[in-house]
Amino acid sequence: MLVLWLVTFADAFVQNAYFNWTGTFLGTAAAKGGVGISGNWIMPVMSVGQVAEILTMLALGITLKKLGWRATMVIGVLGHALRFAVYAFLPQYPALIVAVQIVHGVCYAFFFATVYIFVDAYFPKDVRASAQGLFNVMILGLGVIVANSLCPWLMQVVFTHDGQIVFRSLFLIPCAIALLAATALAVFFRPPPQSAAPAGEGVS
Repeated sequence: MLVLWLVTFADAFVQNAYFNWTGTFLGTAAAKGGVGISGNWIMPVMSVGQVAEILTMLALGITLKKLGWRATMVIGVLGHALRFAVYAFLPQYPALIVAVQIVHGVCYAFFFATVYIFVDAYFPKDVRASAQGLFNVMILGLGVIVANSLCPWLMQVVFTHDGQIVFRSLFLIPCAIALLAATALAVFFRPPPQSAAPAGEGVS
């Protein structure tokens, strides 16, 4: 489970990089590398992802049944890579930038929600709460703290030159992290077969 725990940290960091940077990216003029969306439309655009999150949750059960734990989680992590790749290479297409917000639902449901379901299904009752707590440390704690500490510095100092943010280079960082995390999950994470531990029984 160490691999899943570390990937959860990486994914939480990338998720919060999205929250730190997207508003600025959307509102920055196209001439300066942004999308050029007016300020009053930034929150509605980002809310597309929140709506998609609800809709994706409705499909999560079927997805888990058909694809299994690992594939579902890998897709969730790759959603981040896709979104930041679109940000990095296609900011000149506002409609596409808006549309790619939909993958926020995939990122959340297929990874974070799935992690919680997995812990409930495969950890014994006597350690389940502790296991959930360990993953919460990454999802709601360490991942948020590290992202909120590093992301402003990365955007405002490291990737700002002559008063202009170099969005492409900035976004390639979380894109690469997501790709590496998805690869680690695909290669090293070996969940028990879904039939091996029905919900409520757990593994020893």
